[in-house]
Amino acid sequence: MKKKLLYIPLIPLLLTVNSCTNLDEKLYNTIPTDEYGKTPQEIETIVGRAYASLRGYAGHFPLDYTYELNENASDEAVIPTRGTDWYDGGVHQRVQRHQWKADENLIQATWEMLYSGITIVNSIIFQVDQSSLTADQKANVKAELRGVRAYYYYRLCDMFGNVPLQIDYNDKEVKPNSTRAEVFNFIESELKDVVGKLPASGYGKFTKAAGYSLLARLYINAEVFKGTPMWQECIDACDQVTGYSLQTNFLDNFLTENQGSVENIFVIPYDATVTLGNYKQSLALHYQSRVAFQTTADFVNGYCCEPGVFGKFEETDARRKGLLQGPLLAPDGSQLLQSDGNPINYSDAVSLESATQSDGVRDIKYQNSKGDKWERSNDYVLIRYAEVMLMKAEALIRLGRGGQAQPIVAAVRKRANVETPANVDLDFLYDELLREFLFEEHRRTDQIRFGKFSVAGWEMNQTDKRREIYPIPTTAMQTNNKLVQNPGY
Repeated sequence: MKKKLLYIPLIPLLLTVNSCTNLDEKLYNTIPTDEYGKTPQEIETIVGRAYASLRGYAGHFPLDYTYELNENASDEAVIPTRGTDWYDGGVHQRVQRHQWKADENLIQATWEMLYSGITIVNSIIFQVDQSSLTADQKANVKAELRGVRAYYYYRLCDMFGNVPLQIDYNDKEVKPNSTRAEVFNFIESELKDVVGKLPASGYGKFTKAAGYSLLARLYINAEVFKGTPMWQECIDACDQVTGYSLQTNFLDNFLTENQGSVENIFVIPYDATVTLGNYKQSLALHYQSRVAFQTTADFVNGYCCEPGVFGKFEETDARRKGLLQGPLLAPDGSQLLQSDGNPINYSDAVSLESATQSDGVRDIKYQNSKGDKWERSNDYVLIRYAEVMLMKAEALIRLGRGGQAQPIVAAVRKRANVETPANVDLDFLYDELLREFLFEEHRRTDQIRFGKFSVAGWEMNQTDKRREIYPIPTTAMQTNNKLVQNPGY
């Protein structure tokens, strides 16, 4: 979308990424202490760069790596090998089967993306400290920066567990791993310290609502992350998220013009006419979708649902409209064909190693619009209010207060045009989380929290629970001799 959040580099920066502690950001200049930071517009440019790694890293949408490691490793998504397409050295099959290695490019790129964001934030905090802003202004600006940094560290804590804490731009000493519990405590402390100073509003910004939502997400996973459940703390954080409600139409959260959603709390703003766009849908749909949707996008026929996912939705469930199952038709109603001449008919059946071009139900949650190119302007949703509601419901159930959780779950399901049983338990909620957040990078974390990530499933034998976190990338280990590899790798 246009005119949402300024992503304008304040200072020309040179970023060289080799490891979490060899992220050298060379400052060619600093904020002039007697000139810069006087106006809201200047302050906006200071903060805006902190979000850069969320938008994309090295020319890629984050979907390229964090998405696959969260979705394909779960029971939601798969990238099957289709003829000569999508084998890629077997990496997608290894992710599906929980057989990844420490030198996988996907793992290295994820690590680099998150630490590049942290390094940029640290450098901007340094620049703000050198500016002519008042002490109160600095504290408010730095609160947002620290909130964004906490978000990056949350992703690291979730995916890698035991990671170095690098929080001072001036400290060039390489750091050893902190334990996952120590990283948890750092994130919690940072969020609690800054949440009162975070902006109350601001599209695409890390606001007060985003801060409390991330705190709730941290607490709902506390038993996994630090060994101590914090269900009541999760409920309390959820109760602090105000000013948002469920969007009446579920799919309106993912429109090309989705900045009007009353549900989306934290998003990555995209405007494909200006710079890097959101190309999530281009990765999922068949090549002939450019005809079906009247676009010029080069669809690449990759991601699809695992077998059985489509069947978890009732026929009346409005969320099924975010999935494409059955024949792919041209605008005139004619059947579109695969390259072998057979009809394109998206089926629930999928072969991991030898799929047809039509295997797999497809994700169309984000709107496809006539005239779209490879990159689109749909803002990518990171946190929405439905998650806050269902986190509170889960915490209530885990505390034995299912009666209080039922109307919360029922409200989410009513929006989807499906009824809710009188008694809602964890098994029901587990499936509901899949239906509500399909393809939104929740499922791997949810499966781990529910104790179901390592159990045998489609194309996967039971795996070592130590695979619930990813290995420290080989390149990071090679450039920082203080790092210790995660257990099991």
